[in-house]
Amino acid sequence: RLGDGDLLKEQIKNAVQPDAWYTELPRASYAQYRQINHPHHWFQVYELPHNVLAIYEPGHFQEVISFLVLGSERALLLDTGMGIGDMRALVGELTDLPLVVVNSHCHFDHIGCNHQFPEVHVLDQPAAVDRLRRGMAREEVIHHLAGDSTCIPYPEGFDRNEYSIPPCTPSPIRDGHLFDLGDRTLKVIHTPGHSPDSIMLLDEGNSILFTGDTYYPATMYAHLDSRDNVDSSFSVYRSTMRKLADTINVQWLYASHNEPVQPGEVLGRVADAFDAVTTGAATYQVDALGLRKYDFRDFAIVTLDPPGRNS
Repeated sequence: RLGDGDLLKEQIKNAVQPDAWYTELPRASYAQYRQINHPHHWFQVYELPHNVLAIYEPGHFQEVISFLVLGSERALLLDTGMGIGDMRALVGELTDLPLVVVNSHCHFDHIGCNHQFPEVHVLDQPAAVDRLRRGMAREEVIHHLAGDSTCIPYPEGFDRNEYSIPPCTPSPIRDGHLFDLGDRTLKVIHTPGHSPDSIMLLDEGNSILFTGDTYYPATMYAHLDSRDNVDSSFSVYRSTMRKLADTINVQWLYASHNEPVQPGEVLGRVADAFDAVTTGAATYQVDALGLRKYDFRDFAIVTLDPPGRNS
């Protein structure tokens, strides 16, 4: 919808959680990947190219995906999911390699099982490190399980009413840090905007960019506000996407929500979309909270009304 000019201002109920989101499931793209059997019904695990396993949580509208990257000497777990299923038990059944755990950022749906691991690497950003150290109390996260946010039964022993994110031991890292897995190296790229601590991991040898929440083929959040300084910034997000589009050339993006594998050329289209939002060339809808949702061909951007207010 770039260049439409006239803005659509019709009201929508919720710019963040789509109505009847579960009717899109199962997503057709997963049929091309081998599904790995295991006893943990909350998770689905798919074998992706280049020795990567996608650990998918389709029972919640976020449809978050964690990645288990297998090397010859070590494995790397990117994110630990929502904390509803038992991530540590699952990963232990998928690999016996020594494990490195990394957070793409510190939002609740990526850090839920951090406490199950001895240490978790996170960007050396004060608010993110503090959040991991203290965890997230019930009142900070319980609303994420409200209404029809979930569509399958919770695992046995999980109490929705007691949902929280326990504290863990963070191990801070910086932009450019290298994770050596033996036959492959993953490089940390700081990509602020969605959150100040957001990172991507570049696997240059396999032409893969693990994008975290900086990009995924769904509604991307540029509006988030928090009580502990883990906020979004639309203007920073826009700058990040343009820099990525101009400097990163990979064949594949492995994204952390909805569908895992996307073509690398999407980075340029996302950067153009942020520009279109800024210049007023993109159409939008407004929800009951005053959030603007800008729909593009295979992703959307949600920001405050007007955009840039949270810059």
